Amino acid sequence: MAQPSLRLSPQAAEQLMTLRQRRAAEARQLLSAATSQADQRLARLNHASQILSDHQTHQLQVQTKIAARAQNAPVSAVLMRRDHEHIEELARHEKRLEDGITQAERDVEKSRQLAAATRRLLMQYEQREKQARDLLERVLTEHRTAQEQREEQDIAELAMMRQRSGRLTRQRSTTSRFTLP
Repeated sequence: MAQPSLRLSPQAAEQLMTLRQRRAAEARQLLSAATSQADQRLARLNHASQILSDHQTHQLQVQTKIAARAQNAPVSAVLMRRDHEHIEELARHEKRLEDGITQAERDVEKSRQLAAATRRLLMQYEQREKQARDLLERVLTEHRTAQEQREEQDIAELAMMRQRSGRLTRQRSTTSRFTLP
């Protein structure tokens, strides 16, 4: 047996379903935006990782070049200080790049969590949309059934009225034949 529809009108059920459809559509848009944001942040992370890798390769080349130069000939104090400063600057730059990657990884994780939460929200809204659609179907079915029952009752009442009317007419014609004017 169907659950009662709480006497919702078909219009109210349609409005509820429309609202649920709108909410689900908004959640789909949010999911699309959250997924897109996660993809963009992942692309930035990959780019930052590539920059760090390139920087580390360059840093190794510089260190190798400095070491080779020191082995081949005596190096002046000025040149040694400049090489040392250059290596320190490369190390500071590497640290900044690593910090950027750490932040990018946190951003990617937050974006993924947001996308997952939005996906769960969308599933809830889609479930509510289905419930509203089912409710609308039930309300429309109840409304049609009630309308059909009213029509059947009206038909039955009309048939009874015709039957009574026919009896009264027969009674009048029978009684009028036997009565004298």
